Amino acid sequence: MSSKLEQFINSHRDEFDSDTPSDKVWNKIQNQWKDSSKAPVRNLFNNRLLIAASTIAIAGMLIFYFLKENRRNVSVAKEENIDVMNDINPEYAREVYHFTQIIELKQNELKKLQNSDPNLYEQFLTDITTLDSSYNALKQELPANPNREQLLEAMIQNLRLQTELLNEQLQIIQKIKKAKNNSNETNSKSI
Repeated sequence: MSSKLEQFINSHRDEFDSDTPSDKVWNKIQNQWKDSSKAPVRNLFNNRLLIAASTIAIAGMLIFYFLKENRRNVSVAKEENIDVMNDINPEYAREVYHFTQIIELKQNELKKLQNSDPNLYEQFLTDITTLDSSYNALKQELPANPNREQLLEAMIQNLRLQTELLNEQLQIIQKIKKAKNNSNETNSKSI
């Protein structure tokens, strides 16, 4: 059957080739082709924006999740340490809790220095970090150490040292601020 169709087409070829579509048809095809060639570029740009926005949103959610999970783990670890300390000596546990609260407040005060004098802040932070790492090492030894009460005393002594150091650092900051205020006052008086 296909050979009959081919013979028919070949024998009537001139009749098929004589008819051509009108200019309107060609213009319409050309306009559709131009419109379709621009659309993928716009869609590709929109898709890239959509992908970038989705990636940023997913990354943000993951960061939020892990930070929240980390905070929860830290609070659980603190509670477990307090429980271990309560088992050993409840009075020591209260002291540790008290000192850690004071240290946290003083460190927040110290963070205010970070913007105004970053070099001094870094120096202060290094001193505190050294004591804090010693405290954390003692805290990790606590559950397995047979001399728990002595270890708790050492931890409390470390926390006292941290508190004293933070107090001294905050006094230095106050002296610096006072000296700056005095120099500003003398400069304003001389003007």
